[in-house]
Amino acid sequence: MAKPDSKQAIETLHEIESVFDRMAQWATANPITLLLVIGCLLATAAGIGGFQAWRANQEAGAAAEIAEIRTEFRAAMGAPPGALEIPEPANAEAAAATRREFVTRFQEAAERHSGSAASVTAWLEVGRLHDALGDAEAAMAAERAAIEEASADSVLRALAQSQLAGSLERAGDPAGAAEAYLAAGEIEAFPARALALGNAARCFADAGLPERAVEVFGRLSEEDAARIPPHVAARMAELRSRTAPGS
Repeated sequence: MAKPDSKQAIETLHEIESVFDRMAQWATANPITLLLVIGCLLATAAGIGGFQAWRANQEAGAAAEIAEIRTEFRAAMGAPPGALEIPEPANAEAAAATRREFVTRFQEAAERHSGSAASVTAWLEVGRLHDALGDAEAAMAAERAAIEEASADSVLRALAQSQLAGSLERAGDPAGAAEAYLAAGEIEAFPARALALGNAARCFADAGLPERAVEVFGRLSEEDAARIPPHVAARMAELRSRTAPGS
C-alpha cells in the first residue's frame, strides 16, 4: 500500500499528464490557431529585442551629442584639448555670452533626449552654466529637472542631488541642502555616498538640527566615518556628547 505522500505524488503526476494530454489533443485539433499563437509570441519577443536595440542606439546617439556640445563649449572657452580645468576668459562679457549660448544648446539637447541618461547630464551642464552666470534659481531648476529625468537609485540621480545640494547651500538654505545631500547618500551605488552623508550631517547641524545631524552621521560605518573631513567628524562628536541622554 502506497504511503499518503507517495499516493499524493502519484495523483499529482497523473493530473499533470492529463493536462499535457489535453493540450496535445487541442494542438492536434487546432493547428492553425497554434501556429498563430506561436507566431505572435515570436513577434512579441522580436519586438522587445528590437526596441531594446533601438533604445541602446538612441542612448548612444544622445550621449555622443552631449559630449560633442561639451567639447565645443570647452573650446569656445579656450580650454586646450585634454585640460581638466576650463580657463576663465579675460573678456567677461564674451565668457557670459558663450555660457548663455551653451545654456540654450544644452537645454535643447536635454529636452530633445528626454528620458535618457544623456538628458540628465545635459541638465546638469545647464545648472553649472547658470550657476557660473550668477542665476541660482535657474541653476536649481535645471538640477531639479535632472533629478526628475534620472532613474531612481541611479548614480546619475545621486550626482544631480549632490549638485542641487551645493546650490542650495550656496543660496543659504542648509536644511534644503541637507535633505538633498541625504537623498544622494541614500543611494547605495553612489561612490561618494559617505561624503554625501557627511555633508548632510554638517548641513543639518548648520540648520540648527543637531539631533538630526547626529542621527545621519551615525549611519556611516566606522570605516566611512574615518574618510569624513576631521573638522566635520569632530563637530559631530561634540554634538553627540551634547545631545546624548543625561548630558
